[in-house]
Amino acid sequence: MDGEAIAAGAALFFAERGLHYGDGLFETIALVNGRPLFWEAHLRRLAQGASILGIPMPAAGDWEADLSRLQALSEPLSHGVLKLMLTRGPGWGYAPPAMPTPRRYAVILPWPDRPGANWRPGIRTAICPTPLATGAPYLTVKSLNRLNQIQARRELSPEYPEGILLDGKGVLREGIMSNLFWVEGGRLCTPRLDDGGIAGIQRAAIMDQGRSWGLEVREEQRGPEALETADELFFCNSLMGIWPVRQFAARSWPGSAGAVAAALLTWGEGLGLGARP
Repeated sequence: MDGEAIAAGAALFFAERGLHYGDGLFETIALVNGRPLFWEAHLRRLAQGASILGIPMPAAGDWEADLSRLQALSEPLSHGVLKLMLTRGPGWGYAPPAMPTPRRYAVILPWPDRPGANWRPGIRTAICPTPLATGAPYLTVKSLNRLNQIQARRELSPEYPEGILLDGKGVLREGIMSNLFWVEGGRLCTPRLDDGGIAGIQRAAIMDQGRSWGLEVREEQRGPEALETADELFFCNSLMGIWPVRQFAARSWPGSAGAVAAALLTWGEGLGLGARP
């Protein structure tokens, strides 16, 4: 690798289908005081994705043991990022092996260092030139193949911490690394993701929280014109909690001052999410 010989044992890694083809899945989980947030929900989504791709899913206890071993080897952190990866294992060619030997990987990473202004007062955003690939069940899983998102991020100006992805028909889908919500007339709305886009764990938690506050929660298939009459706009994922939008399409938005955004920021901070402590 890079002009140097690789030890025989290490060379086995280079038969890994996850490396060659992106043939696998991942989960990114917030660790707060050693506790993985929404752990069961993340494992459920990983199992659902494995079922769609036909990859045998390890038992939950295996992942729990991996986390325990990692934590025993790591310095205690108030905040960290746990990344789980599941691949189909070794093999060559696009045709997957009839009897795959799945591999699981787990790593603890530092909490991302992002500007506090992304939370308060919020961010500027724009629509990405790159469309999101949609139209098949496998495009709803959190696969290791992220070229669509990489290209979208490459083409979006760095002045925008996050961008809005439309599909090939111009329908709202999600953010590059997040899910999208808007508030309109007391309704909490988010794009439908039946055939493309990742239904995030934080997205589901926010939908449940919105319902508990008495908000009408809707999944809608609409174009960006839906945002013209919206009162608030924000992104979410498992690490950021939410990033409220303060400017989009030559319009100023309330950002963190919006009623729903403000409530969700407080709720997320109670979970340990938000700007780096």
